[in-house]
Amino acid sequence: MKILFELSGEHPSLPSSEVLHCLKGESINYRYTDVFNSFLLTEIEDKANLERISERLALSHFIDIYLFSTKPYLRHLLKKARKTKVDIEGSFRVRCENRSNKKLRSIDLEKKLGGIYADKHDVNLTNPDTEIRLLLSEELWFVGKKLFEVNRSQYEKRKANFRPFFLPISMHPRLARCMVNLSEVRPGDRLLDPFCGTGGILIEAGLIGVKVVGSDIQKWIAEGCKKNLSCYGIDEYEVEHADVGEIDIFGKVDAVVTDFPYGRASTTKKEPIEKLYKRAFLSISNVLKNRRKLVCAIPSIELIKIGCDYMDLVEVHPFRVHGNLTRYICIFTK
Repeated sequence: MKILFELSGEHPSLPSSEVLHCLKGESINYRYTDVFNSFLLTEIEDKANLERISERLALSHFIDIYLFSTKPYLRHLLKKARKTKVDIEGSFRVRCENRSNKKLRSIDLEKKLGGIYADKHDVNLTNPDTEIRLLLSEELWFVGKKLFEVNRSQYEKRKANFRPFFLPISMHPRLARCMVNLSEVRPGDRLLDPFCGTGGILIEAGLIGVKVVGSDIQKWIAEGCKKNLSCYGIDEYEVEHADVGEIDIFGKVDAVVTDFPYGRASTTKKEPIEKLYKRAFLSISNVLKNRRKLVCAIPSIELIKIGCDYMDLVEVHPFRVHGNLTRYICIFTK
């Protein structure tokens, strides 16, 4: 079965990588196909767990069943639509997502494609039983049937300023969830954040059924993290006031996801940043189970190279924060 993921455009590579690692985390076998202007087309054996995927994803908008594709021209679209049998249950509507550079009015395309199906099915523009998705890329136009819509608004509601304890600098919940998904962590696994701060990463992991473990070198921040976890109903956690060199107190873990300290806003207890990173990578490699993943945000290429002395680097995604500040979202494998 072919499935279309409508990716967000907020980053060139993270959304597609999140989908593929999330599929692995939920043990869904897939055959990777391609990305067309932020539409990921893939083939899976069974759609049974796709609802679970939709609840996990942060950098996608919709998950659709692939129906057919055409060359990027209206006449090809309408010709193929007339020849292709589409299973529409009850009423329907057509929605168009234009990711091409062509100046096309989505509403016009929706009306023309919808007119083909309106002969046999009722149109309902507000609350249809079936939604047909018309996706326009430069190379191909896709037609799919919506399975799930990703609830992206939930991440805005969990931004740092809405938590009982917060610090001015905090990772956006969407990026935190994406990093959790990149780790391929499974429900019931133990995920460690050794620089947990206010708990943004642990919150996102806990909300998808992962057992969360965290530490922070400052006791008052570790205590604040506990308050935030409890605020979101995550009551089973292990959070300690501890240095990164002491994380072996937690035993072995299935994944490590963290935002490494960087810049003046981070507390390193005046320890040189290179020395701290060497200690951190060594400690993380000691507690991480074999063949499992570390996903981390790192501020420079030079510091990434330190990690390569301890684990295998799998992926790097440059992520521009603001101005000249770029963080690199890295995936390492033990």
